[in-house]
Amino acid sequence: MVQERAGAGDSRVRYWFLDGSGLDFQGCDWHYSTNNHRMIADRFRPFVDSLALGW
Repeated sequence: MVQERAGAGDSRVRYWFLDGSGLDFQGCDWHYSTNNHRMIADRFRPFVDSLALGW
């Protein structure tokens, strides 16, 4: 999808890979646990901070 949108001239679409290493999936029915959500947020934050969002 990102390549398609970029090819159409949309430079605002980005892709971030969620690396599942180290996650325990101890939430209900193998969903993320509270600890997993914290880990994901810690990994995602640098990506968001690197974007020139202009908010």
